[in-house]
Amino acid sequence: MTNKASTLWTITSHKRAKLLNKCIQVFANNFNQYSNSGQIEKPSFGLMFDIDGVIVRGKKVLPMAKEAFQKLVDSNGKFRVPTVFVTNAGNALCIEKANLLSEWLGLKISEDQVVMAHSPLKMFHQYHDKHVLVSGQGPIVEIAKNLGFKNVITMDQFRNIFPVLDAVDNTHRISVPCTLGDYFPRIEAVVLFGEPVRWETALQLLVDLLMTNGHPNKAPSQDNHPHIPLLACNMDLQWMAEACMPR
Repeated sequence: MTNKASTLWTITSHKRAKLLNKCIQVFANNFNQYSNSGQIEKPSFGLMFDIDGVIVRGKKVLPMAKEAFQKLVDSNGKFRVPTVFVTNAGNALCIEKANLLSEWLGLKISEDQVVMAHSPLKMFHQYHDKHVLVSGQGPIVEIAKNLGFKNVITMDQFRNIFPVLDAVDNTHRISVPCTLGDYFPRIEAVVLFGEPVRWETALQLLVDLLMTNGHPNKAPSQDNHPHIPLLACNMDLQWMAEACMPR
């Protein structure tokens, strides 16, 4: 069954790459036809490409992807029409993803051409000055600050201040509570960039924050509703990447 599944998805990847190449070829031919005829000077449309499963699977570039994208640029390597790349990943900075795309495709991809799961948070100005807990993987503090958040704390930092709250991870549990908890400023919002490394710890601490309205050292005297804002960038729980099984 494993071999069949692996073969199936390999075939699917090749078919998808060929389809991408064919679509771009049709576009390139039509664009050249209109450009040479002088009917248009600037395109009235743009192109938007998903990344994982279209250009790469995991970190492996799909066949024909690089060749196909060469048809979208002119002799100077500039895109003929506005082109952006979108992904529901949230574990990296846009500039890092742009650099990877540049390496994969052999083209110059700028940071402004990349839209990630957390990119819309740049418009959430009402939260940028609040005390925010951020959760996810990668350089989450740098990601948060790049988006405009000024006062952030990570899940690990939060757990170190309130060590007795994490009753699941016994290897990191400290029996004596930290005295800084009495002076800890209220968490005003939570931002989930993506899946955490330790689900059980993150889930327990997030529930505590929601139930205590951002005051984890004070037991709630009543039901806190509505709870503090929870901004989730990506709701995916499974990733295909290089796995042989469909997800």
